[in-house]
Amino acid sequence: MEKVMPVYSRIFVIIFFLIAPGILRADTTANREEIMPSHEIRVSFNLENGSLSGVSKITIPKGCEASLDLSGLKASYIAINGRPLIIDQDMTELTCQPSSAIDTVEIRYEAVFRPTTAASREDNPGVAGGNMIGPDGIILMDNWYPAIKGPAVYHLTAKLPGEFEGISEADEVVVAGMPDGSREFSFLFAHPVRGINLIAGRYAVEKDSYNGIGIYTYFLPEDAGLAKPYIDNTKKYLEMYEKLLTAYPFKRFSVVENILPTGYSMPTFTLLGRDVVRLPFIVNTSLGHEILHQWFGNLVYVDYRGGNWSEGLTTYLSDNLYEEKKGSGWDYRKQQLISFQSYVSAEKDMPLTSFSGRSDPATRSIGYGKAAMVFHMLRDLAGEDAFYAGLRTLIKNNMFKEASWSDIRAAIEASSDRKFDWFFKQWLEEKGVPEIAIENLNLTYRGSRAVVSFDIVRKGGQYRLSVPITVRTKDGGTVKRFELEKESTAAEIETSGSPVELIVDENYDVFRKLSGAEFPPVISRLLGDPKKIFVLPADKETEYASLSSFLKELGFSEKKEAEVTFDDIRSTSFVMINTGSALTGRLFGSIEKQKDDFSVSVRENPYNNNAVIAVVDGSSPPEITKLARKITHYGKYGFISFADGRNSLKTIRESDRGIRKKITEETLGMELRSVSTASDIIGRIADVPVIYIGEFHDRLDNHRMQLEVIRSLHLKNKKIAIGMEMFQRPFQKALDDYIAGTIDEREFLRKSEYFKRWGFDFNLYREILLYAREFAIPVIALNIKKEIVTKVSKEGLYSLTAEELKEIPADMDLSDSEYKTRLREFFGKHKMSSERNFDFFYQSQVLWDESMAHSLYAFMKDRPDYQVVVLAGGGHMAFGSGIPKRAHRLNGKDYSILLNNFDIEKGVADYLLFPDAVRVNEAPKLMTVLKEDKGKVIISDFAADSVAEKAGLKKDDIILSLDNTPVETIDDIKIFLLYKKKGDAVIVKALRNRFLAGDSEMEFKMTL
Repeated sequence: MEKVMPVYSRIFVIIFFLIAPGILRADTTANREEIMPSHEIRVSFNLENGSLSGVSKITIPKGCEASLDLSGLKASYIAINGRPLIIDQDMTELTCQPSSAIDTVEIRYEAVFRPTTAASREDNPGVAGGNMIGPDGIILMDNWYPAIKGPAVYHLTAKLPGEFEGISEADEVVVAGMPDGSREFSFLFAHPVRGINLIAGRYAVEKDSYNGIGIYTYFLPEDAGLAKPYIDNTKKYLEMYEKLLTAYPFKRFSVVENILPTGYSMPTFTLLGRDVVRLPFIVNTSLGHEILHQWFGNLVYVDYRGGNWSEGLTTYLSDNLYEEKKGSGWDYRKQQLISFQSYVSAEKDMPLTSFSGRSDPATRSIGYGKAAMVFHMLRDLAGEDAFYAGLRTLIKNNMFKEASWSDIRAAIEASSDRKFDWFFKQWLEEKGVPEIAIENLNLTYRGSRAVVSFDIVRKGGQYRLSVPITVRTKDGGTVKRFELEKESTAAEIETSGSPVELIVDENYDVFRKLSGAEFPPVISRLLGDPKKIFVLPADKETEYASLSSFLKELGFSEKKEAEVTFDDIRSTSFVMINTGSALTGRLFGSIEKQKDDFSVSVRENPYNNNAVIAVVDGSSPPEITKLARKITHYGKYGFISFADGRNSLKTIRESDRGIRKKITEETLGMELRSVSTASDIIGRIADVPVIYIGEFHDRLDNHRMQLEVIRSLHLKNKKIAIGMEMFQRPFQKALDDYIAGTIDEREFLRKSEYFKRWGFDFNLYREILLYAREFAIPVIALNIKKEIVTKVSKEGLYSLTAEELKEIPADMDLSDSEYKTRLREFFGKHKMSSERNFDFFYQSQVLWDESMAHSLYAFMKDRPDYQVVVLAGGGHMAFGSGIPKRAHRLNGKDYSILLNNFDIEKGVADYLLFPDAVRVNEAPKLMTVLKEDKGKVIISDFAADSVAEKAGLKKDDIILSLDNTPVETIDDIKIFLLYKKKGDAVIVKALRNRFLAGDSEMEFKMTL
């Protein structure tokens, strides 16, 4: 990065008007070399005291006003043209205008800059500056001499200890030995600069050359071995940029190691922190970036009044270009868009004309990332040849002068012979980011040609965009650019192949908002969220107090786990510690404990597509707290892990490349000659620990198929069990007693509350249960109480009481986004969806699935040698999303999924079965609508063509008995009817309230 000199606010000004009033200050942008001041500096040092003594002699030509910044200095002598001034110790600025051809100002001064332990800011590494003087070295970068505000020509002479090497801006360095053993370094640089720096220390210096350019390295002795790779790569970059741009502008280039964590480029050298230079990838990335600054920032200066363009340009022609050469430029640009979308909120956004330098991740994302994307779009718009020709013109016209975005525009317009005023206006002066969407996608055929038509919708501002769109076919693809000037643009792409997918901006050539599928859960999204919470683990608040303090510096608020509400989860990103807490478990299920000292896993927030949740793990609270400070360096990753203080793993979760829309799916087909029989399939799964057989509840053929599987497996393996969705866990004992033969079927139906809690005709499941009873096959009640699922569906998990929470699983994985999408589609088709909350519906479905998975896990944990056949609705099994993957998360057992009568879809199951339809002998019905009230069963209405109504029963009649079998509940009626068949005669006794005559018991005979 280019060094930006700080601005000081406390000013005391002395202006010497040694010429007649009315003479105007000369224009500093024209004839600059004729009117520019020159500044000769001589300094010496006392390392023990951390002090310097200096003498400055400034020569100011007529017509040039020179303002000198004295902040931080103690001046002992100031004279203009040999005439001493009275010194005010509060003086911080001296402004001079010469009366004759030349004025000379002499200043003698001292300053103290003792060593500090300054460290890189964790949230903005690489910008540490300041001054220090001590036995370990000298670093002078800010206000260490009377700085001229504006460009000047400097000549620095520094007296240094004999064992020190020094570096400053210089085309030539002359070193002379002194009688006292010290050495005097003279830095010769004939070009104007806006300030100079001095770095000195016990360096091991290596020298080489390229094309007449001296290449030097100044490394601390322990890092002297780095010299060769840095020199070799410097040659590579010099060769590359001389071909791309112009000849290197100076006579030497040096790589200097700094004991402070910096990353700066000054004319003729770069200053890199010692922690930075040791990183193996720096020679392939940051070194080239800093060398490129020799052209942009150090040869062509930045006119900051219109925005700092050099960081974006150097980022584009270094980091982006290096990845482009490897074929990964698209990925680099995508990362820039991810960073922008993560860190730049509406409140933090600014136009590029307002960017001067980075101060945090948001300003970096704007001034480096967005600006680099602007240069990429400009290159695409102007053409590559015109783009680089324009940059060479920019350099030629503005050497050692300030250049602005306007100068860049003028240079590119001249080289391309086109006008780009609209382009620069929208990308430099406006805030925000455009968004692109595809609507009304359609495929038609025109003879042998396929035509994909669609609407391109642009949101987020009045942008003119040039958007590449690809139609991928089975054997290739067609790319076409569309110019967007309206909110919606009708478009079409014609192709000879069979269209499969439409992809918008696959290579990230446009600065735009990423779609949800392109935006992976990464650390930068966590850090950039303006609303983020650190969830303090229960009973461990003290242990994590230091971590909480650090996270507060990054903008996190703090909440105890018990205080976190559903609204908090739904509206924020947050960090939680993996302590096996209820909150973690009810979002992502059980999370495996990491073995490393520290890890961060970032996941999508199941309730908010714009937010993320980071799960932190580690060996101990102190270790987590220590290593957590490193997360700001790993913003692009979704998972990081550290062992022994070093990064051991870093990954990014997969996300879409470009905005992708399916046009057609590959049609699945079967070769009927090789279709398997059910017996063949059962043979293949005979040894699988868990077998899921999905059903449509009201189809007897599905249940017969389930029975066939159970019978076949049982013949080979007596240790088999059956898990059934139809029964709820509180009624397991009723199931056990029935299978054991201690109660009969009527008692079982009554005690299991089958008809109240499931309701489908019992004859659908009767054969399976009779087989299980005959062979004492355990049957597992998989389901949770219906009342809890219903309550969650209406009011959400956080509405449950403490007692109800005890009945639900401690861990529930809500992170299956594909399952959530399918449920949302189903939910949207429901008539009452507009009146219900989808989040609550989703929670209830996951609770349903998780409860069954946990019931299965509990059984198999106690009886690990058993094979289990699970019977449930196909929706709980399709694609593995409902029960299977959740049970596998818990027990790790292999499984197979068989679905009855499902549509053929890729990945829907392991096997599909298509049994012939079988008519169920349903139990007869009274064709009445019944209600229960205080132990009475009352008729509230009749179905059409009701046999009960035909027999003479009326509304509000109370049914007392059927064939003298007492009736107290609706289940009593259903159990009675289960053992009847159509055509049977039944005597119904009922109590009727007769007006004035009171209650009267009546008897009715009906034919079912």
